[in-house]
Amino acid sequence: MLIFLIAILSLILQFFLPWWIIAPIAFAVSAWKAYSGWNAFRTSFIAIFILWIAIGLIHTIPNNHILANRVGAMLNLPESSINWIYILLITGLIGGLASGFAGLAGFYFREGMKKG
Repeated sequence: MLIFLIAILSLILQFFLPWWIIAPIAFAVSAWKAYSGWNAFRTSFIAIFILWIAIGLIHTIPNNHILANRVGAMLNLPESSINWIYILLITGLIGGLASGFAGLAGFYFREGMKKG
């Protein structure tokens, strides 16, 4: 449930707002619904990791991965025709970590407010 909520809200709001809107969304949803720190991090990470890889695939497949392969060459990835896969994984990892730590912070914020 949390994965879909974070992914759908992030997908909609990223059309109108900057990429980092994923962090406040993960923070708020995890503060509202997560039942543990691990659950908050995991669901936030998975939601954005999958979302950003899916969006990356939607953008890279129609142009035969030209831009992704060039970015891979700029990052000194090994010469191959699958550089675009590495770029998608790096993109998903960066977004997932940003969202995961924001979700974890949201859960701990709620726990801190309960005790304080």
